[in-house]
Amino acid sequence: MAVADVMAFRVVKVSPEDPVRVAIARMLEENVGSVAVCDGERLAGIFTERDVLRLTAEGPDFDEVRVGDVMTTQLVTLSPHDDILDAARLMGERKIRHLPVLEGENLLGMVGIREVVRVLVERLWRTHDPEARERARELLDRQNA
Repeated sequence: MAVADVMAFRVVKVSPEDPVRVAIARMLEENVGSVAVCDGERLAGIFTERDVLRLTAEGPDFDEVRVGDVMTTQLVTLSPHDDILDAARLMGERKIRHLPVLEGENLLGMVGIREVVRVLVERLWRTHDPEARERARELLDRQNA
């Protein structure tokens, strides 16, 4: 199954110039674990729940810190044509929960760990696919560690 079949096409975006408080508010409003940080139409980074936790420990004023100063810029991305097993492998290896889906430089959507695990479990249930079982096991073991 291709990533395009399970990704969220509605992506919550913020600007690198937005205060961190705005990014957090958007995540809460939209009930998502990450926001795409876009400079115009270009994906510049990603800001996630983990970034919020890290910043909270450092104690900055969320109105003063700009998203662009604290976002993740070393992006791991997928193509809409990549297989969902590749997404699961990347998430497991890199210990990440959200992957932007790009076609060239265009941000098409976002795939999260919930969607990936759901597809893996459905695939495993339906076909007893050993690779789906292994990827699901890796992701679930990482979650419990």
